[in-house]
Amino acid sequence: MTALAVSVAFAVAFALPSGAALAQGPPDPAPDPMTHLRACSLLGPAERLECLDKLSRRLEPAKRPAPGGDNWIVSETTSPVNYTPIVTATASARAGSDGALSQLAIHCRGGRTELVVSGPALARGGTDYTISYRVNDGQPVQVAAAQPSFGSGVAFRGDIAQLLLALPEEGDLAIRLSPRSGPAHDGAFALGGLKRVREKVAAACNWPGAIARPRNP
Repeated sequence: MTALAVSVAFAVAFALPSGAALAQGPPDPAPDPMTHLRACSLLGPAERLECLDKLSRRLEPAKRPAPGGDNWIVSETTSPVNYTPIVTATASARAGSDGALSQLAIHCRGGRTELVVSGPALARGGTDYTISYRVNDGQPVQVAAAQPSFGSGVAFRGDIAQLLLALPEEGDLAIRLSPRSGPAHDGAFALGGLKRVREKVAAACNWPGAIARPRNP
């Protein structure tokens, strides 16, 4: 064997992991997959298959976390009076909430869009509260409260279509109702599935086409 051949052999021996080590699995970390692939090819048939299998699993990309599920129950009907569409979408509070605010509802009724929060702790009229809400880890936003056009609970006052369009399609919405006296009431709601709800409410309540599309993040 020539001196050059001996040098090449030593270089290969030191560059490639040993067959025994690769049979147990590629080293961690594996910066050069081709080096380990060539090393696997030097093994016997059974060890080669095991080595390649472990290498392929090592190279698999990390799985992305699954998005949150749909948290909304949607009901669609028509008014028996004027046959206009009625859409009601309700979301239950996340597990772990204190139960004071247990349900969040989006209504389209008579061409009007409402966002209403309700729960067993709410014994006063909507105008007796101040609402603040926070999206994920953002800053709290304070809005005025109102009495819902029907049913119980506390309604958000203002341009509800724009508020709903500003909410993300996934994430959490934390709501706090502060009465004029006494303790505040809290609830947290998952927003998963809001896109579907928003589209149904926008169509039923005839939101203007210019605003019926969510803003790009």
